Amino acid sequence: LTTCTWRCRRVAMDDRLLLGLYDDVTNVEAHSTLLRYFQELTSSPDGWKICATDFAKRVHSSDEVKFFSLRVMEQHARQKHAYSSDDDILAFRRELLSWLQPLQMQHEEKVFIKKKMAQIFGLVFVVDYPSKWPDFFTDLLNCVEMGSPAVAEMFLRILLAIDEEVVDRQVIHTAEENVRNTSIKDTMRDHHVHLLVDCWYQMLVANECDQVVICSLVLEVIGKYISWIDINLIANDRFVGLILKYLSAAQLRESAIDCLHEIVSKGMEPLSKLNLVESFFKVLVEVGILTTAASMDQDVDFEAKVSKFLNGIGVALVASWSKLVKGGQDESAKVVLEAIETKLPYLYRYLSDEDDGVSEPIITFAVQYIGIMKRCSNLSDTDRAHLQSLLFAVINKLKYDEGYKFGSEGEEEASFMEYRKELKVLFDNIVQIDQDMVLQTAHSLLSTTLASLHTQTFMNVEVAIRVLYMLGGVIVDKVLLHVVIVVACKSRKVLWLVFDT
Repeated sequence: LTTCTWRCRRVAMDDRLLLGLYDDVTNVEAHSTLLRYFQELTSSPDGWKICATDFAKRVHSSDEVKFFSLRVMEQHARQKHAYSSDDDILAFRRELLSWLQPLQMQHEEKVFIKKKMAQIFGLVFVVDYPSKWPDFFTDLLNCVEMGSPAVAEMFLRILLAIDEEVVDRQVIHTAEENVRNTSIKDTMRDHHVHLLVDCWYQMLVANECDQVVICSLVLEVIGKYISWIDINLIANDRFVGLILKYLSAAQLRESAIDCLHEIVSKGMEPLSKLNLVESFFKVLVEVGILTTAASMDQDVDFEAKVSKFLNGIGVALVASWSKLVKGGQDESAKVVLEAIETKLPYLYRYLSDEDDGVSEPIITFAVQYIGIMKRCSNLSDTDRAHLQSLLFAVINKLKYDEGYKFGSEGEEEASFMEYRKELKVLFDNIVQIDQDMVLQTAHSLLSTTLASLHTQTFMNVEVAIRVLYMLGGVIVDKVLLHVVIVVACKSRKVLWLVFDT
């Protein structure tokens, strides 16, 4: 045996040696040794085979050694699999499929191990499908049909890994990879998507009572794939009914609302999008998920996702309105605008929520609605009322929270200051549309604050003065600016009184 091969065999099989190195990763020499072993394994023609065999047989009990073996296999899939011999390609494929056998899936793995296994499948998929492995999905679906919930979970994680390799827009691809990915999606749409969709539905029906993880993963997969598959495969009675049902299940409702958000965010023709959005919106209002009153739900995470969903609805409708206006379809644009206006009370409610995590996700809808108002030549009284409601929500959110740590700001305080910058942009745009209304509101706010100064909190006084400060930076009309300066002079007295007392 060569020195390299001997070392590879030793590393792949010596559990205690690798564990010792992992336990001492802060040691530079141990880290170098571990890296050298990894490089020797990945450079050896047999390195991946040793690791794959050991992993499939569960030779090693430690997660660290398992992950090490998978990293070697990942490196092979990423760099060498495309150039391997036909025999090695088939051998690698057999090793992967062996992971999905019921006997193998009896071993419950940690999530990070499962994700790495799925990633390797995804890397092999983009190389082999469809030319070298046209039956990729058929082979996996056969394993799912014969397997346990653990096999189903692994299958879903593989689909998420495929999305990351082929679709995820946050991943930067070369021009060649983009051509490859387009071809893969076209082939999947023509031959396999309908099989996947049927499988998703069966999984939801079979597991809704006791397999929360599987149902959550199915909803996540649908949310990922909906952007490029036929929406009618999902936006139908059988799927939507199940998804809406999950909104009442505490352990699934976050996944369900995320899935609905991805569905309404899919690119569609304006009026088709309007019909889809309105059908979802109506149901969510009827079941009490969307409400204009302050929520009694203590689950802030879910409320934040509802806010994100409503933001998706608003953004989708604004995009539809813009497209119709650009196309000269004024009557249809008017219908969409009316639909947008019915969402405004919900916009104010979520934007005004005391928790910034609930308020911030919907701010894009607010900004884009202001964009519509800026394009209107004449504002009606109703339009001005909407603007004022939005202004009240902005001013309310500009206030410091009672728990703000002045002088020892941390991550939460930094996040709030960043959010304030977003709110200021919204405030500035409202001023540009209706300066008189904003100035009157600011004057009323200051007057109220002055009238009960000694009983006001610091937060209320500070926000009143901050509104004046922001106005001074936006208003260019000389008469209005003079009024702001006069009122601002009074605010100096307010500040003096505050600090004097």
